[in-house]
Amino acid sequence: MKPTLSIIGAGKVGRVLGQQFFKHHIFTLHDVLNRSLSSSLAACKFMGAGNAISEFSELRQADVYMLAVSDDQIKSCSQQLQQLGLINPDTLVFHCSGALCASELGMTNGAASLHPIRSFADPTTVAAQFTDTICSVEGNANAAQILTTALEKMGAQVVHLEPEGKALYHAAAVFASNYLVTLMDAALTTFQAAGIPLKMAQHMTEPLARETLENVFRLGAKNALTGPIARGDFLTVKRHHDALNSTNPDNAELYMALAESTKQMKDRDA
Repeated sequence: MKPTLSIIGAGKVGRVLGQQFFKHHIFTLHDVLNRSLSSSLAACKFMGAGNAISEFSELRQADVYMLAVSDDQIKSCSQQLQQLGLINPDTLVFHCSGALCASELGMTNGAASLHPIRSFADPTTVAAQFTDTICSVEGNANAAQILTTALEKMGAQVVHLEPEGKALYHAAAVFASNYLVTLMDAALTTFQAAGIPLKMAQHMTEPLARETLENVFRLGAKNALTGPIARGDFLTVKRHHDALNSTNPDNAELYMALAESTKQMKDRDA
């Protein structure tokens, strides 16, 4: 008989993982707890299984609990599970935070963290293309092994992390994903400030950004660098800053911070 899995916080990440666990016959989906019953029902529909609930008191005993909640809710959710008597020596509890360690759960045994390296802006697409997703796992040895086996059955790749590396690991992921969005927004708004309509700005930005990223992974970051910093053309950098400062001081500040970091990268091991 498959172990039972209850999910607390079946948002974008939680429902994709739940759907994959169910699809690959790893866990039997048990209770699904969100803040509202309608949200829980929507998550169950997405995953294809599960009993929708909206109160902690409705949770039943399960073999595994997944806490896909915000970082500041992980500890309190774990405490509530323990207060309800739902945790025994064989129970596995894991959270999905990229920054926090399994120790956040406040458990001696059966605690782990699982974090997929994906952007979950479109859960349907992520679920359809989950194979080969890289997932980080950290925590109690037995709990981490159970999750590793489950993820490999789902076709995912697993990277094991040490607790002291979690915050830096997540910072790297934020650079590669979240702040990339911020940079693209800065590029688009600056194109528009130059009088270029948004649609055309998007058409201009997309191939440039894609080719640059491809070059980074093909050539390495330093060899992929082009433009004024690469040429040592600091008069152009000043011209850019002055133009930005007259239209969007926040983007001007961001530009100069990135210019300094880019110069340091260019000069590194020169």
